[in-house]
Amino acid sequence: MTFRHTIVQDNFDSILEPAAPGRPAKLTIRLKVELLPVDPSAAIDPQGNIVPTPTHLSETAAGITQGQVLDYNNRLFKCRSWLTSDWNQYKIRFKQAVEHAWNNQMILLPTPGSDPNDDLSDDDYRQLMAGRGTRAYVEGAIDIELVAIGGNSHATMEVVYLENNPGRHFRVWMDRISNESVQFATHTDKKWPGWSTGQITVAHEVGHWLKGLNETHFGHIDAEYAKTLPAAQRASIQYGRTLGRKASLMGDGSLVTEYEAGPWLTRLRRHTSMRFGWTMMHRHYFTQVANQLTDREKRL
Repeated sequence: MTFRHTIVQDNFDSILEPAAPGRPAKLTIRLKVELLPVDPSAAIDPQGNIVPTPTHLSETAAGITQGQVLDYNNRLFKCRSWLTSDWNQYKIRFKQAVEHAWNNQMILLPTPGSDPNDDLSDDDYRQLMAGRGTRAYVEGAIDIELVAIGGNSHATMEVVYLENNPGRHFRVWMDRISNESVQFATHTDKKWPGWSTGQITVAHEVGHWLKGLNETHFGHIDAEYAKTLPAAQRASIQYGRTLGRKASLMGDGSLVTEYEAGPWLTRLRRHTSMRFGWTMMHRHYFTQVANQLTDREKRL
């Protein structure tokens, strides 16, 4: 069977590249993102939404506008509009930050089960091997394509420029981020004194856009578990009920786990004939077993 090279959908696109000598197979999720430089001088409706989002860029400081914008908790924060030079730098940093956070962590391994009908042929299997005597695997990656305002995108994210809000934290979400969201942020939890982890906020928020076609968002790592708890406990627990889970990218950290790999594993089953036999291993652990070939890999 020939692998499906490209899948184009409303939630995100994906490209599967077979392995070549010295180069592993690679599955790339391509997310088209529209970033909107918010004009804070525009009126905000009672629900905190701006439809359509007013944007503003100025070539000079004299043209900057000021106003207040609501964060996720419906608190007003002082903001200003963007200088064109700052905006251009921010877009570059946004793409770099997201790709750096997600890439070089996911190794997707073919692990056939007991059903011989749900397996790859030898020809297909060879397409996952960079040469004789190598492991068969697919590297998972993300590619952020920034589109022009008003362009065709999978994700639209408003970006506010915060100013003069000492001691206050603007809480972002997948629809509205800030100029500070490309910076590395540290998280703590009173349940675990002395513990902290960190993540680049935009990488986490972009993760919410890696949703299924019928989903509103890709949830936090323990969002489903949190729903079983009293409402007062859900806000914190959804980011991870254990330290290991909180360290994940869709928790409070930067680690890509099998949960974060879910969109890649789901899409990989559509690119290939094998529907169930795929697992994720972190690159750190894969390097320790990369030379341990299976009987099939030795034969091929």
